[in-house]
Formats: sequence, C-alpha cells, structure tokens
Amino acid sequence: MERAAANCILCNSSERSLLIRQGEWSVYRCSGCGLGFLDPRPDLAELNELYRRSYFQSKYDDGLKTDSPEMKRRLSQEAHRIRFFKKAGKQGRLLDIGCGMGYFLLACRRYGYDVDGMDISADSAAYVHDELKIQVAVGTIDGVDYPPASFDVITMWHFLEHACKPDQYIEKARQWLKPDGIIVVDVPNYQGTDARKMWNHWKGWSLPYHFYHFTPETLKQLLAKHGFRTIRHKDYLSEYVKERLEQSFFPKSIARLIARFYSGHSYAVVARKNETQ
Repeated sequence: MERAAANCILCNSSERSLLIRQGEWSVYRCSGCGLGFLDPRPDLAELNELYRRSYFQSKYDDGLKTDSPEMKRRLSQEAHRIRFFKKAGKQGRLLDIGCGMGYFLLACRRYGYDVDGMDISADSAAYVHDELKIQVAVGTIDGVDYPPASFDVITMWHFLEHACKPDQYIEKARQWLKPDGIIVVDVPNYQGTDARKMWNHWKGWSLPYHFYHFTPETLKQLLAKHGFRTIRHKDYLSEYVKERLEQSFFPKSIARLIARFYSGHSYAVVARKNETQ
C-alpha cells in the first residue's frame, strides 16, 4: 500500500473530507477544488497483480477475430467516440493511452488514422499486436516515451481515473502532441445523476482500480493547468433515468431522449493544445 500525495495534485490544498468508504478503501474529496482521490491505495506491485488476476479477466474477452461478426458490431459501437472528436477537424496520427484490447484503435484505423496504443497489460498488448497488427507500448508514464510533437490526437477513454499520476499523463500528452493537436478524455463523473442516485452502488467508484475521481470542472481545470483549452464537451445520458422510465413503461426511444437531459456515468472533453505553451 502507498499513500496519496499530501497536497492535491490540482490545487495544492491539503484540506480534505471523506467522500465515500467501501470496505478497506476510502475516497477523499479535496476541499479546495473537489477532486476525489483514493488514500491509501495499492502500490505498483499490488496493482499489477490486481489487474493480472481480476480486472482484465472480468472486463475483456479473449480477443475478437478481426473478420468476425462480433468484431463488426464492436467497431460500430466505437464509431460514436470517433464522431465526438472528428468534428475538431484533426486527422493524422493517433495515440490511445489505456488502449485495452485495441478495438477503438482498429475503428480509428478504418477511419483513416495512423494509430498507436499504450497500455499496462502485456497480455492485451500481445493480442492487439498479433491479431490487429497495431503497435502497443507496454508500461506506465515513467517507462514509455515518444518524441515531442509525434501525434495529432491523443485519447484517454476511461483511463485517467486509473492513473497514479494523472497530471503527468496530461503533461506528457501535451509534449507528445503537435502544436495544434487535440486531447480527448472521458472519465466517470461523481457529480452526475447516476452517481448521486446510486452512490454506494455506483460502478464509477470501481475501487481500488480508480485512483482519482473527477467532476466536469476538475477535469477541465486539470487540462487547463497543463496548457489545454476545452473546445467540446459531452455528458453521457443517465442510465439511471432511462432504466426508471423504461420500468414505468415509457417507450425506449422516449426514455432515452429524456435521459439525455440528465448527466450520466461519464463526462468527456475535447481540448486543443495551446500553441503558446
């Protein structure tokens, strides 16, 4: 086990209050900015063992075949992510940090992007390399590096909350991006409707795998601190509201439409690198 930093990585405040406790794990809220953080937390050796034994086995299958019907359906599901940032007008080379089984990368390649991945799991990286023919760097921010201005787009889909040092990942992304590059980040939102309604049962806590817990404001502040300007954002619909409406016999299409007016599990942003930094 290791302790989180004494001072907030975002605002440097040392004041905190308990946000939630689940079993042996406690999440605190910074009194200065609202960023949530796990303390204490697993050290690197414990974390690697946790991921190896349970997380990837529960979250991923053995890997889809490239030409399978299941892969076709999965790539179709990834398309909404590409549409979200493609409106920023960036094409070219893309790095997905926390790429997992690489399905998003494969979808991006079929949209014309030159793709690379980065992940801590050697097993998933081997699948991505062998089956999808995509290069994946294995390791953390301390052990992986790219030349400055290597990428047009860097994405982090439900990755940043897992990072021991999320501020260092954002700073590295700024260095790795070209002068007008964009970063795309999607994280669970503990101020969203789903979190507030479900709280102790909200899947976004995912302890002890999630080290940091964001709100829309703390995510945008973290990006701004490291030289990014948010140009697009998205609240995902509330699954809680949608399910309750469907249980009340609302048609699924109507339930989904109404649920879009409520903040859901996640919050995503597209931010452009400030050229002056």
